[in-house]
Amino acid sequence: MDISIVIPAYNEEKDIRATLLSVSEYVRNNFSSSEIIVVDDASTDHTPDIVTSMPGVRLIRYAPNRGKGFAVKTGMLAASGDRVLFMDADNSTNIRELDHFIPEIRSHDIVIGSRAVPGAVIDLHQPLYKRWLGRLGNFIIRSVLSLSIYDTQCGFKLFRKETLFLFQKQRLERWGFDFEILFLAKRSGFRIMESQVTWTNNFDTKVTLGGYISVLRDVCMVRLWALLHRY
Repeated sequence: MDISIVIPAYNEEKDIRATLLSVSEYVRNNFSSSEIIVVDDASTDHTPDIVTSMPGVRLIRYAPNRGKGFAVKTGMLAASGDRVLFMDADNSTNIRELDHFIPEIRSHDIVIGSRAVPGAVIDLHQPLYKRWLGRLGNFIIRSVLSLSIYDTQCGFKLFRKETLFLFQKQRLERWGFDFEILFLAKRSGFRIMESQVTWTNNFDTKVTLGGYISVLRDVCMVRLWALLHRY
């Protein structure tokens, strides 16, 4: 199979239909074989009903709510494509960014969307306090985990299937899983490319101030687990 698209979802009834229509059209026009997997993280709205009404979309459900990281892990390990993308359900990074990710993945193992490299475009910015928290968080992530990546948290990442075993090692279930996977990828010697994307902030985002704080705690946990040989 050419590509799998994994979309974690929690209470996304407002956006999920439009996102799936866009993704379905894109993969139909650009790949000979593909699959779309939506992982529902115990939504309490009509998200599962909308997903099941969409032809050609596979739904994975579980309860109780476990967090975005667990949803992504579940979808990535269920995927069967030669290349596997996970993206946000609100389409904040449009599926059309794959136009330049696909050529880039030919010479890399992982290509990650970035809002912090030359060429990136932010159509609608986050509130100022979130921007500053994001910059501080990324500085701490780079420093503590020795990652030369300037945006670990953008929810648009493409993986070769050979890298998917990293998700079996993933321990974090909520917001910190992105940098955990990238840290494990670096330790395994995989080639990671940070590629510019066009990104639009969704003011209905599930990321709260508490989420930013928990990410900082999770950075320390990843470093500790590495020191204790838990990976």
